[in-house]
Amino acid sequence: MRNSSVGYVLVMCNPESVENIIDEINTIDIVSETVQVDGAWKIVVKLVAKDLDQIRETIRWKLRKMIGIESTLTLIEYMA
Repeated sequence: MRNSSVGYVLVMCNPESVENIIDEINTIDIVSETVQVDGAWKIVVKLVAKDLDQIRETIRWKLRKMIGIESTLTLIEYMA
């Protein structure tokens, strides 16, 4: 996707829920990559979408509604 928007979402969740949450996140169509990390944030999700609205709506209505997700922090990639 050349003219696409890219976002990264840091996910805070209970450590025991990480694998189940990753499995559920990977069912979302605009998820490009999911990585488990150590620290306060347990998962990093890369989203590739047609525009920022699609990223925003996916985070609001899909990611943040998942059982076990306590908090998210979104980073948007800007092309220079």
